[in-house]
Amino acid sequence: MAQFYLVRHGEPNWPWATEQRFFGPASNFVPLTARGVEQLEQAARDPRLAGADYILASPYTRTMQSAQILSRRLDLDVRVDWEIHEWLYDTTMQGDLPPEGSYHSEEDMVECFDRCVVRRESLPPDRCCETIEDIRRRVLPALRRHAEAGKVIVVCHEGVIRSLTGVSPVAHGQIVPFDLP
Repeated sequence: MAQFYLVRHGEPNWPWATEQRFFGPASNFVPLTARGVEQLEQAARDPRLAGADYILASPYTRTMQSAQILSRRLDLDVRVDWEIHEWLYDTTMQGDLPPEGSYHSEEDMVECFDRCVVRRESLPPDRCCETIEDIRRRVLPALRRHAEAGKVIVVCHEGVIRSLTGVSPVAHGQIVPFDLP
């Protein structure tokens, strides 16, 4: 059975995303800040990551950039799996430029994450946010596809790590060991 090391991506550049008007699903394109790059450079020096077979990454820009840093430092291939993406704020994927006052604002996304993932509340059906249980149900089968590997580094998101381990909060660049149940 594989030994997984979940690594949260580095600090994303949210001010840049706001300037670019990357809201809703387009927020998945947010790159790392210089500090975020350094957080992953530091994580790459952690001895727990040595000897991994490969890196498994979420397809979002911040995780792909984080995985690329680890790949370069640890000389490992990167594989991408859609199912380990971050919590979905809007499962309808309605677009990236919300009308003024819509529920796609940055403040609303933060509030929704707090309610759905941190406090585990359910929202009205018209909100379409994933719950922490939804994330876990989505991610576990993806990791099971890699169960025969020896050691896998999984570059992912706070919602994914919380859903699998219960660790909270999860710092940028933090490494959390995980064994499949």
